[in-house]
Amino acid sequence: MKPTGIFECDLHVHSIRSTCGFHTLLEIVSIIRNRGLRGFALTDHGPALDTPRAHFSVLLRRIPRVIDGIRVFKGIEASVMSAGGELDLPEFPGYRYEAILAGLHPHDAFASSPGKEINTRALVNAMRNYPALKIITHPYYSTLPVDFDELTDVATETGTALEINNSHLKMDKVNLDWLSEMLDHARRKGTPLAVNSDGHVFTEMGDFALAAAFLEPFGPDSLTIVNRTLESTAEFLGVDAAG
Repeated sequence: MKPTGIFECDLHVHSIRSTCGFHTLLEIVSIIRNRGLRGFALTDHGPALDTPRAHFSVLLRRIPRVIDGIRVFKGIEASVMSAGGELDLPEFPGYRYEAILAGLHPHDAFASSPGKEINTRALVNAMRNYPALKIITHPYYSTLPVDFDELTDVATETGTALEINNSHLKMDKVNLDWLSEMLDHARRKGTPLAVNSDGHVFTEMGDFALAAAFLEPFGPDSLTIVNRTLESTAEFLGVDAAG
């Protein structure tokens, strides 16, 4: 596999510990290296999607931050569970996640969309209530509309990145008009953006080709993309690039 796009880190990757993932951590390290990337965030789903709480305890306490030269950012993709912005985020005093991602998923309160106003309120409250939340995942999910003007306002205010998700483009889960609207607002406001694979299998991890192509008409150099380099990624996350 060869690197695609211009991004050195993939901040949204699922392992076999997610019920939808297919590879072990060490397999992912090899896949990411073969893609030519320098790092990735291991972001298995939270307990609402059946990932064991013990996984996150071991991840935070015992897994090294550098494996075979690849920087492994210790993370989670939490689900936003309510209009109040509650996250299914297991916490362990004294141990911090390096990359907390969260998004709306079609389960529990959002199994069927409660509507744009509530969807937006849920994401806004999550960003404001969880200062450590770094990335909102796939905010243009085709069944869950949001107000992108308000979303980008709050993301800019809180320094939270909004995701361009390559796998959602590949799997046709994206409302393309909504994604374009989000990028128009983000370019104008300087909203942080993260270009991620949301990789569940080896063909997806570290692949940004569709996302990079979609960004071209928006002028990628004019966008505030946080994961262009390992160093910019670590600076955005507030952690050490060297581990």
